[in-house]
Amino acid sequence: MSPTPFSNKTLITDGSYQFKVADLTPEDSEDSRDTVKSVNIQFTGSDGTAYLIDEIKVIHKPLGAGDHTFFGGVGLNKLMHGNTGIGTPLMPKLFSYITLWGKTDLKNAATGEVIASNRIIHIMTSTNVRDENLDLITSVKEDASDYNIKNAQTHIILPPQDMQGNMNPVPGTAHGFLHMMFENVKLSGGERDWKLAYEVLPGPAAINPEMSPTPFSNRIGIGAGFYKLHVRDLTVEDSENSKDAVLQFNLTYKRQNGETFTIGNINVIHKQEGSGDHTFFGGVGQNKVMHGNTGIGNGFMPKLTSYITLWGTADLKDGNGNLLAENRMIHIMVSGKVRDENLNLITSVDEDLSDLSPDKIETHVILPPQDLDGNKSPVPGTGHGFLHLMFESVDLKR
Repeated sequence: MSPTPFSNKTLITDGSYQFKVADLTPEDSEDSRDTVKSVNIQFTGSDGTAYLIDEIKVIHKPLGAGDHTFFGGVGLNKLMHGNTGIGTPLMPKLFSYITLWGKTDLKNAATGEVIASNRIIHIMTSTNVRDENLDLITSVKEDASDYNIKNAQTHIILPPQDMQGNMNPVPGTAHGFLHMMFENVKLSGGERDWKLAYEVLPGPAAINPEMSPTPFSNRIGIGAGFYKLHVRDLTVEDSENSKDAVLQFNLTYKRQNGETFTIGNINVIHKQEGSGDHTFFGGVGQNKVMHGNTGIGNGFMPKLTSYITLWGTADLKDGNGNLLAENRMIHIMVSGKVRDENLNLITSVDEDLSDLSPDKIETHVILPPQDLDGNKSPVPGTGHGFLHLMFESVDLKR
């Protein structure tokens, strides 16, 4: 299919944008209340023309009309393109944080003159679908887009067609269409603070970027979830007769694409004193300085204070209770805060710089890609071979 607006031919240019939407109606309706509350898009096209879009009227179409739903005109957190039937299949399957369809006047930014009136515009702020060379990924059956929230992309498309799908080039453009893509996107708003529950994605270790991929990167996927943990710490040193135990544990974490993970029980590891790479403090430890240069835990995590730490085994299940991975090693720490406000991991290994403020407690739940003997063993069902979940706003009780 050529030529299309979905190629690997790209031109780096300049521009900026800002828009604010309201998603109030979940399904298509002529009475939809979805709207673009404000918009200011300015960019330079390949022919040097400076373009301006300063108003978008969201399309409110009848339910069932057209090739696919518009989600009332504005949709939040939708799986699109690829084989979904929503949007063009010439874009890969992806997750879109914000998507909208509307009509707009394309203007000359210098003069304010209308270059093309009442044109279709489609905007997506989505997961990353291009690699480091800006080549488009080609996965249409599987969502292979990059869920790193710090690398979201915004696509602004004025297609070369009318509302009925007929060819209709956009006047005043070099190609008959415009497809602009912005990186370094900042998302805000919504009903929840996305920093409360998230997943550390595979990437270079923050402490040693030469090591990649690892579960200790600055690449973050947002999600939703909760957990409850109740432990007993009675044995100070490692012992096969340790009385340390997890009395209660239940966890649910849901990725934005709908994948859900649950853990309902943990068996604490009671190992012989002196066995393994480091002590497990009997299986459960309290108020321990770990990681960094301590020799306890992983050197890719900074030196930190852990209020509760434990090592055990657990079964990983999906949201329907189906077993994904059996008897996997699990490590949990309820610790001082080790990520900054941008969720970048601190990198101090010699000094404990974790934030011990009472309102800065965070919990790490890690299923590493290895077995109990330290051999490489990816965790089935995770997509990455491991899980590293983190929760903030933790309530710690004794």
